Amino acid sequence: MKTILSIQSQVSFGAVGNTLATMVAHTMDVDIAAINTINLVAHPGYGLRAGGATNDADMEAILSAVGTLDLWDRIGMVATGYMAKQSQVLLTQNAINQGKDQRQHPMPILVDPAFGDHGRHYNDTAIAYAIQRHLLPLADIITPNRFEASFLSGIDIFNASSAATAGREILAAYPDMQVVIITGIISDENCLDMLITHDNISEHIAAKLTHNKNGFAGGGDLFASLLSGYLIKGHHIDQAFTETARQASLILSDLDTRKEKDITRQAIASGLV
Repeated sequence: MKTILSIQSQVSFGAVGNTLATMVAHTMDVDIAAINTINLVAHPGYGLRAGGATNDADMEAILSAVGTLDLWDRIGMVATGYMAKQSQVLLTQNAINQGKDQRQHPMPILVDPAFGDHGRHYNDTAIAYAIQRHLLPLADIITPNRFEASFLSGIDIFNASSAATAGREILAAYPDMQVVIITGIISDENCLDMLITHDNISEHIAAKLTHNKNGFAGGGDLFASLLSGYLIKGHHIDQAFTETARQASLILSDLDTRKEKDITRQAIASGLV
């Protein structure tokens, strides 16, 4: 089995970004190689930001070394997430292009935009525009949440119909993109995840969480990590989406029942994945 190259954030406590992606990959018996865009003690939602972004020289050296060590043929797909700086988007773009040039076979690219939620950007909006400009043209699959999909499409998403319109608008803008999955479309009663392709739409509907109505820090990371795992194991995108959405909703519902504040190691290890 090939390796997932995962380029996103890392925390020492809690579970988001590469910390969560590594947990999920190991549980699914999938190989993963993590390159961290930022290293923090915990998600800033804990109330303290300690740590910082990987400097450009180190990140460029690490990404370049993948080619120098002839590792690209071991990589089955690239999954990207949170970018701490605009320059990291460009470094990631360059690395993916180099990897495609060095490989003998196609390499799927999954981009989780990870630049905002609940009506706000996590960081400088320049990062969101950089992801839109430099990573989305390379992506086969993207997994934006409702806020990110609205930003990328320019369409206000408030139900399934508007989500489908937004997804098709994004697909039309990027000829190589095959799949848009919009997560966390919350209504009065339910939470909807939607897969949109050029000729198909699939939906997964779950009950809205009771205690954590806005979801959990890392919920989108969980979805992207599960999806990457199923895809690298050879599942078709429709099957991978269905199983990912089901598993993610089970995990989040279990956490909500226990009133947890983030996606913990215990939840991943509980057998829900």
